Amino acid sequence: MKKNIKYWALLPLVALLGACVSDEENGDVLFQQELDKIETYIQNFPTEYERRETIEGTGIEILFTEVVEEGELAQFRDTLFVNYTGMLLDNTVFDTSLEQVARNNNLFDESRNYEPFALVLGVSGVISGWEGALSRMKEGEKATALIPSIYGYGDRATGPIPANSVLVFELDLTENRPYQQP
Repeated sequence: MKKNIKYWALLPLVALLGACVSDEENGDVLFQQELDKIETYIQNFPTEYERRETIEGTGIEILFTEVVEEGELAQFRDTLFVNYTGMLLDNTVFDTSLEQVARNNNLFDESRNYEPFALVLGVSGVISGWEGALSRMKEGEKATALIPSIYGYGDRATGPIPANSVLVFELDLTENRPYQQP
C-alpha cells in the first residue's frame, strides 16, 4: 500500500516535468521522427531514381524518376500543370489527378475531371511542400516528393489524412507556362 502512495505522490512531479517541455521542443522531436521515417521510406523506395534533391532546412526530399536536361525550372507565377498521386507513407492513396489510379484505389468520382491539376506557382493555395518541390522541377520531369507534415497539413487531420502525416506525392510536371508580364 505504501508503494502505491509513493507512485501517486510522484505523479504531480512527473506531470510538472512534462509540462516543462516546450511546444517547440515537441515540434523538434516530431520533425526529427518524420525525417527518420522519410529516410526509411527512401531506403525502401521501390523504383530507381536518377537524382535525389533535399530542400535545405525543410526536410523535403525529391526523388527524380525522370530528369530533363534542357529547359527552365519553374518560377514564381508560372502556370504549372501537374499530374499527381498523393499517398501516406504506407502507400495509402488519398488523392490523384489520374483516373485509373483513382479507380484502382476506390477513389473514383464521376463528377470529377481527371486531368493535370493547374496552379500558379507561389500564388495558388496548395501546400507549401508542393510549392517547394515543383519549384525544383522542369517541364517533363517526374519525381516523388516526401513532405514533412509541417509543409503539408501539419497537426490538422484533413479528410483521410491524419494529423502530423508525412506526405508522399508522385508528381509529373506536364506543362510549364512561363509568367508573362502584363
